[in-house]
Amino acid sequence: MEEFIRNITEQIRCVRAREAVAKELSDHILDQAAAYEEKGEEHETALDLAIHEMGDPVTIGVELDRIHRPQTDVKMIVMVLLFSIGGMLLQYIAGGYSLAGGVNGSSVYLSHLGRQSLILLLSFGVMAGMYFLDYSFVGRYAETIYWVMTIGFFLIRAISREVNGRHPVLLMLVYLYVPVYAGMLYRLRGKGWSALIKGMVLQAITAAFVYYQASTFHAAFAVYLLQMILLLLAVCKGWFQVNRRDAVIVIATVMVILPMAVCLFLLAAGSRSADNFRLQRIRAWLHPEEDPYASGYTYMWIRQGLAKSKLIGTYEGFSFDDEILWAIPRTDPFILLEIIFSFGILAGLLVIAAFAVMIAHMFRIVRRQKNQLGFMTAAACCLVFLDNCVEGILINSGFYPVTSLQFPFLSFGVGSTITYAVLIGLMLSIYRNEKIVTDHTVSAGPVWRLNIRLEKK
Repeated sequence: MEEFIRNITEQIRCVRAREAVAKELSDHILDQAAAYEEKGEEHETALDLAIHEMGDPVTIGVELDRIHRPQTDVKMIVMVLLFSIGGMLLQYIAGGYSLAGGVNGSSVYLSHLGRQSLILLLSFGVMAGMYFLDYSFVGRYAETIYWVMTIGFFLIRAISREVNGRHPVLLMLVYLYVPVYAGMLYRLRGKGWSALIKGMVLQAITAAFVYYQASTFHAAFAVYLLQMILLLLAVCKGWFQVNRRDAVIVIATVMVILPMAVCLFLLAAGSRSADNFRLQRIRAWLHPEEDPYASGYTYMWIRQGLAKSKLIGTYEGFSFDDEILWAIPRTDPFILLEIIFSFGILAGLLVIAAFAVMIAHMFRIVRRQKNQLGFMTAAACCLVFLDNCVEGILINSGFYPVTSLQFPFLSFGVGSTITYAVLIGLMLSIYRNEKIVTDHTVSAGPVWRLNIRLEKK
């Protein structure tokens, strides 16, 4: 049997796929041999019959080689290139139009354009590196990656420049915790309540880290929510040796209901305090007309601007040079409004449709994953994109409190560009290794071989 399987796997050019294929073939032959033994055949005779039934090993190997090989998601690569270049140009053109006078705005954005071009080239390199790197390292070394990344973020916070009490470079980098959390859940699968509780504790600790590192409650809440979705997915897929219904109830109670009760209590306790800025922000969002020239100004500006924007064409009624608007860090969430005011509502709808197409393509990649690690890691990357896009659209339409947010491909900055490059690179790597990496190969770990051959001439 070993020789038969070796003759098959030698036809497979992708070395990483051979071990998984060999195990699958071995299991199939042994199962078939067991069926023959039940009919009264001797063990050796049963094995010979099972092997003979398989057919010619070379033919089988050539067919398996056609299946088990790296594949390239050309659609995703084309979309990323178009989004990256188009988004950078939209930032420049819309930004130039939106500033008073146009000329000064263009010159300011031209300097940003040169810097962003270099960052974009760097992100392509990061993306390519992640693409050629086997994504299963996320599952093998999840804990090491988590703590190295945490230490790195604390160091970045210590040395980076603070803007309005926040660290812009970390506002998006902290979202990389989400796919790493998926890898850590993968390491916990097959265990009981202790593993589930560990996943819940890790979720809370990560949110606390994010809150301190990025200095923003919004990022901590978003990462916390995305991690909880992944934890529920893991429970629903049977990763933990627990009753699924009971596990969902425990997660909902401990990680949702109790935190919400505490937050509501704190808001209610501080409702009489004039220094409760979070409560003031919520009031300004819900009732901007009560203070239209101060805390509610931005929301009134959004409502009036959208109400008077043209379907096609530039709207001159509002400019983006207002001190209140530019007080928000350059992670400003109003890039979609800049596009609408510069080109019209139809242009904004086309941008939203383009995001929807890309996210739908990501979901298709998630759905086709049979490998559990590939499914969960792809889901984590897709959820980050979905969260940022949905929040950005809601903020630009006034249905969500204004906060520091990065739009995929439509925001300046090193942190956001590199973060999206890593996430997209992971998605491309998952697609590339879809027919190569299996749960068996991930669990087995990497195999390093050093072959030294002495040949006599």
